[in-house]
Amino acid sequence: MPKERGLPLVLSIPKECRDKLREIAARQNLENPNQVTSASSIAREIICKFLDEAEAVNQATTKGGRL
Repeated sequence: MPKERGLPLVLSIPKECRDKLREIAARQNLENPNQVTSASSIAREIICKFLDEAEAVNQATTKGGRL
């Protein structure tokens, strides 16, 4: 997916998922304190990567991405 200007999206996730995202962000902040990482940026990366991979699978299993 192209890296465009981000648009807001509000999601509700279980507390456990939020906590995991926060833990990942905290670890990345400890590893690289010069670049601040948030739970929402981690979630954005995960969602975008998943959608890219799902699109690639869909195109590989259909003719030119058409159903």
